[in-house]
Amino acid sequence: MATTYNVRKNVRDLTDREKRDFVNAVLALKERGTYDRYVRWHAEAGSFQTPEGSDRNAAHMGPSFLPWHREFIYRFERDLQSEVQGVVLPYWDWAADAQLSDPSASPVWGSDFMGGNGNPNNDFLIEDGPFAADRWTIVDENGNASGGLQRNFGASERSPTLPTEADIRNALEIVPYDDPPWNMNSTNSFRNYLEGFIDGPQLHNRVHVWVGGHMQFIPTAPNDPVFFLHHANVDRIWTIWQIIHQNEPYLPITGGPTGHNLNDSLYPWSTTILDVINHRDLGYVYDTEVNAVLRTRRKRAGA
Repeated sequence: MATTYNVRKNVRDLTDREKRDFVNAVLALKERGTYDRYVRWHAEAGSFQTPEGSDRNAAHMGPSFLPWHREFIYRFERDLQSEVQGVVLPYWDWAADAQLSDPSASPVWGSDFMGGNGNPNNDFLIEDGPFAADRWTIVDENGNASGGLQRNFGASERSPTLPTEADIRNALEIVPYDDPPWNMNSTNSFRNYLEGFIDGPQLHNRVHVWVGGHMQFIPTAPNDPVFFLHHANVDRIWTIWQIIHQNEPYLPITGGPTGHNLNDSLYPWSTTILDVINHRDLGYVYDTEVNAVLRTRRKRAGA
């Protein structure tokens, strides 16, 4: 029997109904207080040093960066589906937007979806869309209300532009998955290249800085819903790497920092890294995988 997967789509390919359902599900989670729990989880994992005293934490600057965020956005997707049946987390292909003369004109920033840039004359607060400052309140690391959502596109001299397709292609060539010292100084490391610490900020980190505002403050960056679309794209890039390099295992299997070995739990959950290595076991695929399969079938059929 064929397995049915949830297909995560490019934001650009969402129908009006799919956009509306996604936004409504996010707003429903916010109203219940569930959304703010994700902000706290991210902040708590970011302050959980592995080991104590190191710059590495449970979710960043180490091998667990990709599996931790895979589990994080997967849980978020399931909670969305509990609010609006059929909702699937889309991804924001920021490398495609890097080709635009004005990336702020991308559909992701439409007033029917994420809303646009912050107003520089009003503390960079977002003033349009469902997450405008008068509709959406962010929380601090302790879960306390802390004002409206801010963005400031491309304002940082460190990240005036978004990562490109060439940046992604370069990342996809790197093996192994990770290597000692298993932190932001790992050089022969796909994980560290994608996370963005090599010649950084690059790739994942570069996007956070480019969006600016509350996305730039990593501990509570999930305050901006675009965080989840961004990390869906990061997860998509990891799945592509896994498909290309099928014989390259997750590293470290054993002997690495606690919380980063294959059978270690992802703080604060009981889910292990091994549990999330195969995204298809979690019941989802990306449209880029589906499209690749369809192209292969047409080629074989001589179409």
